[in-house]
Amino acid sequence: MNKTLFPLVLVFLLSSLALAYPDGDQRAVILKGTRNTRDLGGLPTSEGQFQSGKLYRSGALCFASREDAAKLHGLGIQTILELRLDSEIEKDGPDKDYLLEKVPQQLHWPMANSHGLGQEAYLSYMKENGPLFRDFFALLAKPESFPVLFHCSAGKDRTGILTALVLESLGTPRAVIMDDYIHSRRITPKLKVQEEWLQAVFEHVDQAGGIDSYLSGIGVTSKQREAVRKNLEQE
Repeated sequence: MNKTLFPLVLVFLLSSLALAYPDGDQRAVILKGTRNTRDLGGLPTSEGQFQSGKLYRSGALCFASREDAAKLHGLGIQTILELRLDSEIEKDGPDKDYLLEKVPQQLHWPMANSHGLGQEAYLSYMKENGPLFRDFFALLAKPESFPVLFHCSAGKDRTGILTALVLESLGTPRAVIMDDYIHSRRITPKLKVQEEWLQAVFEHVDQAGGIDSYLSGIGVTSKQREAVRKNLEQE
């Protein structure tokens, strides 16, 4: 799609949905250590809406203050999934011990791509991380995992891809998924977040025959997909 027309089409689609759902600011968890933490609760799904207080996306928590940790503990976080590479953790530091000490399940699944930037990187992520995506859906299929917080570095690319796949699996309109994705740019304009990058994810899914076919192809079972829906969706 023409890059000039895409933002106009997005605005039109959002307005045509006529759905009242909380925007990124309303879903934000305000922290001192990152500006990009938010609940996915309230977003529309095919059969209702995303449950609040279940799944949080975020930037890295390595700069979290003790006040931030207390706020996240207050959310009852049971699982933190770290997507940063070892080199990124070495550079900026790990998630704070005082944050992790009250989180029962701490996972580190480095999400890498072998080459490229921007749209090319997104395609590389999609082609090279099938096992990680499969395990992510397996995690979300278990009720005891929740609430879950997952993060990369800035909370926009790797975190954005996982968010898009989960929302797509629940039937969230793509215009809404895109709106959540570009919210990272709204709150931090210097971040590079381009609509066509996430569009590459949608196209990859479509080439596989749609989200159910794509997930089946990477090893996510129909039982797991149904469990994810049961855990995350409310009518």
